[in-house]
Amino acid sequence: MMRRTGAVSAFFLSLTCAACASYPGFGSHGFSVDSAYAPPEDAAALGDFLVARYAAMTNDPREAASRYAATIDTAPESTGIAERAVFSALLSGDYRQAVRLADKAHGAGNFGTLVRLTLGIQAMADGKDSVSAAYLTEEGFGPFNRTVARGISAWRIMHSEGPGAAEAYLSQTLTGDSRLDSATFYTMGLIQLAAHEDEAALETFDALWESGARLAVGLNAHARLLAASGQRPRAVELLQTFRNEVGENAALDSLQRQIEAGQEIEVTRLTPQQGAALAVYVPAAALVSRTDDDVASVYFVLALALDPDLDEARTLWAQSLQKAGRETEAISALSRIAETSPYYAASRGQIAWALLRLGRENEAVQVARQTLAKHPDRGLQIQLADIYRSLSRNREADRLLTEVIRDDAHQGRVDWRLMFTRGATREALDDWEGAEMDLKLALELQPRSPAVLNYLGYAYVDRGINLEEGLNLIRTALTYDPDSGFITDSLGWAYYRLGRYELATYFLEKAVELEPGDPTLNDHLGDAYWRTDRKLEAKYQWERSLKLDPAEQERAQIEGKLLKGPDAPAVVQAESEQPLPNRP
Repeated sequence: MMRRTGAVSAFFLSLTCAACASYPGFGSHGFSVDSAYAPPEDAAALGDFLVARYAAMTNDPREAASRYAATIDTAPESTGIAERAVFSALLSGDYRQAVRLADKAHGAGNFGTLVRLTLGIQAMADGKDSVSAAYLTEEGFGPFNRTVARGISAWRIMHSEGPGAAEAYLSQTLTGDSRLDSATFYTMGLIQLAAHEDEAALETFDALWESGARLAVGLNAHARLLAASGQRPRAVELLQTFRNEVGENAALDSLQRQIEAGQEIEVTRLTPQQGAALAVYVPAAALVSRTDDDVASVYFVLALALDPDLDEARTLWAQSLQKAGRETEAISALSRIAETSPYYAASRGQIAWALLRLGRENEAVQVARQTLAKHPDRGLQIQLADIYRSLSRNREADRLLTEVIRDDAHQGRVDWRLMFTRGATREALDDWEGAEMDLKLALELQPRSPAVLNYLGYAYVDRGINLEEGLNLIRTALTYDPDSGFITDSLGWAYYRLGRYELATYFLEKAVELEPGDPTLNDHLGDAYWRTDRKLEAKYQWERSLKLDPAEQERAQIEGKLLKGPDAPAVVQAESEQPLPNRP
């Protein structure tokens, strides 16, 4: 049984946007690393400050917000503390508390960017245009918050001064770089659509699509406009292209089914508040894909304050919470998605995954199966199959995946990601003939996928078949993803299986540098050290691998090596070693 299944699981759970964003200024605990602050001199305030810092570091944003709030009164000069307080309140999902803290901080003379952004959003929600404009002036905002404030301001201007003024305002912010300007153009197209300027909106959306921009919320509006204007085949073509290039999206898949069924399609015309919510959501969606923590959840809370029905923000909010291990809060957020929402089935799949991570395996499977019984949904079928795979219930996973693949075939489509996943599942079931067939088809459909290239190449090498082909597949995978520790390990292990131990050691050392916390990679390096007569180092690597919590079967094998060394694994003994690559 192979251990390279992790790369297979991530293809079916994402909501994707094409906007690019960075997040300068906020560190891992949610405070601005650029903000200068000094701990308050007052002892009580210092105590609150330290407790707040500890709560933030131990993933308790609600307590952190409460403690930071207490220090605002005693240290009103510290903008950094006010920012921390508002950030922690938003991080905990308590928008109302964030507004109260921001108002309190602003009244005490604090003008931090998150304080202003929160108050600007609340002023817009209250219909106080001039107040919102004052808070959202771009002066003093960092690049990320400036993008958010600019998008909100465009919709505020559209409401108060008209679409022409909003378009003129957005035009002043264009950089000339299509990658950076795509979110701005999507906002412009949505404003044109809201103003019933359909021809102009269609021209904007068409130009964006041709530029390669792929933003789900933008395509939803684009495809609806095409379908409503009699261009249904073009709408379906774009939706199918998005699915093939980016992946599944619950709202887009639902829209495609409606268009193909000949249903009447309504054009999406956003209110200024709904548009402002999307202006917050879009950069936050880009942020959540670029960070490994829950920072983005702050912005999803702000987006939902403007539009509580923005379910795509709720699903990504939950995803952000799950990144921080806040599974119970993620379940709570997802539970608010109505059964009538196109995101309902996907959200129930997310709930199932959260339950699984909490160790509630039977509940996880039950939630997914009960939802499928009432709401047959392709995406949820795939999620349940992936849950089965994570529980080593591979026969049930294979059955579900085969059903989806069969249904796809009836509609004239083949999804390489499904073929890849079923191939990995069948490999785990020791059905190598079926696995190889699926993996080769996946590679034929997606010849530049490093995941498929690596998996098939590693399978060949590990089984001692098609060795040179396997080696070449792994080499090719590494050219597409040169910083992957797992693919580098595959190449090292291929050389090991071929008896080229010096080359194996070189690449396996590099793999462990890239992925130091993986037990299998450390185990492989131990084997290579043993073969090159570095036995003390080999034992060290095996002992390290045991500390990294390997699977039970792998643990038993490693413990055996510590007693007597590895079994001879080379399937072809090299007559002579190839020269080592030059290290960079």
